Amino acid sequence: MKIGIPRGLYFYVYYPLWYGFFTSLGHDVILSMPTNKEILNTGVSSAVDDICISVKVYHGHVKHLLGKKDVDHVFVPRIVSEDKYKYTCPKLAAMPDLIKSAFRKNEKKLLSVVMYMNQGKKALHEAFSEVGKKIGENDDRKIKKALKAGIELQDKATMCLRKEHNFLEVVSSIQNLDSLLEKPVKKERYTVALAGFPYDVYDGYMNGDVIKRLQDTNMRVVVTDMLEPKLYKHYTKYMIKDLFWHQANVAAKGGMYYMDSKDIDGVITISSFNCGISAVYEKLLDLYSKETGKPLMHIVVDEQTGDAGLVTRIEAFLDLIRVKRGDGLVAS
Repeated sequence: MKIGIPRGLYFYVYYPLWYGFFTSLGHDVILSMPTNKEILNTGVSSAVDDICISVKVYHGHVKHLLGKKDVDHVFVPRIVSEDKYKYTCPKLAAMPDLIKSAFRKNEKKLLSVVMYMNQGKKALHEAFSEVGKKIGENDDRKIKKALKAGIELQDKATMCLRKEHNFLEVVSSIQNLDSLLEKPVKKERYTVALAGFPYDVYDGYMNGDVIKRLQDTNMRVVVTDMLEPKLYKHYTKYMIKDLFWHQANVAAKGGMYYMDSKDIDGVITISSFNCGISAVYEKLLDLYSKETGKPLMHIVVDEQTGDAGLVTRIEAFLDLIRVKRGDGLVAS
């Protein structure tokens, strides 16, 4: 059986878990193509208007997989919570309902399950047992073995992130993460940190390929998902308590940690237009940036965003970093 996984939203967090589970059961995993103009346009036309571009793009990836005759099911999980007392964006938690509403003719091909990522292996086992039954696997021993394989792969992917390999590298090396773990990360004179939700940071088509553009200018790029949570747990300045949304806490506190780090020359946030959650952590980082003096830039994207403006802003930001280090402008 072939299981399609849309290349969007929580794919950029839990793909190793899903890949390990399905392949361990003997199924083929089919990814949608990287975001392009066709995927974007399809998503915009399929989703409701007043929703962020990341969710619209996800609709496009789902539609792409539903149109492939060799895909038996498209996996659209409902991720509710990732940390204690912290939840996902309501639109993401409602994703299976939004997708079913948009593609009623293909509803039978959709494979959905409710997942609480913060309630331990027992809750995961119950969720993946439900997934197994929906694809005809009722042997609990096989489910447990497949789940174990998925968790081990997810843990190994986390180790790669801690060694500062980004998630795009994890995806491309998913069949041999051991080799990625052994691969050294090239050190550069300048280091730029990216803060934001993983699906905004890693979707190169939507954000003007920020990671590649920075790397092409010999910048070392780190992302907030590379940080061990205990490193930024204590960052609560301007916050009466933790934010309600897990990924917003990672972006806000991880961004503050990078602003305090002497190894980081500047921080860039990447978010989707019309995302209220992003507006919260961006304001917190604005306030913290005034204290630290660390260069901070916000990139907000939507379906109308063009490359030209982004390129100019990134170049100006890099010039600011170089000047602060006493190296002069790029042009000189």
